[in-house]
Amino acid sequence: MSHYDTVVVGSGIAGLSSAHELAEDRDVLVVDRDAVGQGTSSRASGLITCPLDYPDLPEWTQRAVESYRHFDGRGVFEFDEQPYVRPVNSADYAEMARGRDDAVVYGPEEATERYGHMLASPGTEGVAVYEDVGVCDVSAFLSTLKHECEARGVDFRTDTAVTGIRTENGRVAGVDTEFGTVEAADVVVAAGSGTTALVDDHVELPIRPFTWNAVYLDIDADVSEWVPGGDKQRRIYWRPMPSGELLVGREYQTFSDEPEIDPEFETMVADDFPDFFTYDDYEVVRWEKCPISDTTTPAARAVIDAVGPDGLVVAAGFHGAGVMAGLAIGDVVRSHVTDAASSVEADAFALDRFDGTGRDFDFATLWP
Repeated sequence: MSHYDTVVVGSGIAGLSSAHELAEDRDVLVVDRDAVGQGTSSRASGLITCPLDYPDLPEWTQRAVESYRHFDGRGVFEFDEQPYVRPVNSADYAEMARGRDDAVVYGPEEATERYGHMLASPGTEGVAVYEDVGVCDVSAFLSTLKHECEARGVDFRTDTAVTGIRTENGRVAGVDTEFGTVEAADVVVAAGSGTTALVDDHVELPIRPFTWNAVYLDIDADVSEWVPGGDKQRRIYWRPMPSGELLVGREYQTFSDEPEIDPEFETMVADDFPDFFTYDDYEVVRWEKCPISDTTTPAARAVIDAVGPDGLVVAAGFHGAGVMAGLAIGDVVRSHVTDAASSVEADAFALDRFDGTGRDFDFATLWP
């Protein structure tokens, strides 16, 4: 039987971020039933758009973006800071974008001149261009973050399933795994869609599974010059890939344990995209879905909080916005494990904001 100060269950962005921040002054073990980062995090687009996904959380956003800048150039990781564009579909949205320090709005003529790969749909006022965003290779970030964790003394046990949380006298005592018990004073469960099953004996989390979809398009154009962006009305985002293909993603607003492709998205790709992108000549290279379901909450924002018995912390339900949060996740987790003050808005992820909700809730979109 081995002993650590903290066991982190899950090696996606939430688990690695937590381990990295906790390892500053604690002995940390990360346990995962698969290889490092092979769950939902591995299928992230690599669009780092925290200012758009968390527009009301400036400290959280700053911590997230700064963490990507911090790791840029370390190991195999590079953070390519690029602008991100969104069509402005109403006067209200245009006014909001003009009032933000990180966005500039261009009208139809200048938008067409600057972003010729996008058409202004009827009623569109132009595009909002956001800064403090960028793109990266997610696998490179996960592997670099793992290396940085190991440099801080974090141990890893992969291909090892955690079967339960151990408690003694009302507080956490460690975890049971398929290969034996690990003692620990604190346990952080950041296991994505596997989180609820692990903690159900201690607390019911308002978390449900759903699927993100992605399609890779071969377009008769040089997409390397295109700017990443997204369309709120269609709920799509796009990113030019180093392979020369265009990745387009969308949330499937249906709760499901089994990842599947949204028929509405398939129809959109076949019928709607010729009216949106300026190139009719493109073909589908492949469809993709997460190998396991992503998870969401009634507010489409994660729960990062101390729950159940003393010493148990969860970080799950990120609704596809986990990778772009970087070390901000670990900042909140560390505050709950060590009682240190968080440098970000930790209350925004508290479990008690969902008191009385349970798991019977309607789907809430991440798109603001």
